[in-house]
Amino acid sequence: MLFFKLLSLLPLWILYGISDFAYFILFRVLKYRKKVVIENLKNSFPEKTEIEIQQIAKAFYHNLADIFIEFFKGMSMSEREINKRIEIGNLEAITEYINQGTPVIIVGGHQGNWELVIHVLSLHGIKMDIVYQPLSNAFFEKLTYKIRTRFGAFVIPKNDSIKLTFERKNIPRALCLAADQIPHHWKSAYWTNFLNQDSAFFTGTEKIARKFHYPVVFLGLEKSHRGYYKYTFEKIAEAPYEHLASGEILERFIQRLEKSVQKNPSCYLWSHRRWKHKRSENDIIKTHL
Repeated sequence: MLFFKLLSLLPLWILYGISDFAYFILFRVLKYRKKVVIENLKNSFPEKTEIEIQQIAKAFYHNLADIFIEFFKGMSMSEREINKRIEIGNLEAITEYINQGTPVIIVGGHQGNWELVIHVLSLHGIKMDIVYQPLSNAFFEKLTYKIRTRFGAFVIPKNDSIKLTFERKNIPRALCLAADQIPHHWKSAYWTNFLNQDSAFFTGTEKIARKFHYPVVFLGLEKSHRGYYKYTFEKIAEAPYEHLASGEILERFIQRLEKSVQKNPSCYLWSHRRWKHKRSENDIIKTHL
């Protein structure tokens, strides 16, 4: 733990030098999940040339290395530095509900640096519940917990999300969900078209929104240059939900995520085996929830 604390105290210009070296190791030497990355990119952007795919892949690995460096830097990064590097657009889409005592769901994908936005929202005085998948390594699980809760965010293991959401249902807060990972129980997932491919999604976002009547806000990303991000919030659904068809909340999220990924392709997490399961003939696209 001390090593990473000392590492985080280094200035970013040095840390980005380490990131450049990490990029070289990941992309050139280890070729970390390179086949997965290239396959995902080709399937998602069939209109792009081989050269364009390689350019996006290289930029992705640079971004991936930067994410890890910026994540550890979050242990000691000053409030001023965080606010300087993270610009927030349309924060009112969240605060209008929380100020009225209504919890809100923030749903997004693994884009840019999804870790730093936890800090900047906490610094804006927004109480947050972060739903996450615990790490198998005990040391890094403890380290990740320490960094994410530095400014007061409340983290919830995914398996406890429904139970703890019910217990905290009356607390005005933002419930943050990264809803683009592949479901473990993929046969009961929500199937639709995403980035030119049949894709399975968690149904939790829609189920929680409907059960607790929470409004849903999408978190979109723009990356201006290295280490500087803009996160924009957009309201996509609010109760009452009786008039919305089953799956409509998820469809709105997926459509906005797709546009955001297409606009900033190198910032998406292409190394994730997002499409390892294929839809069988018995699975129906846009399955009822």
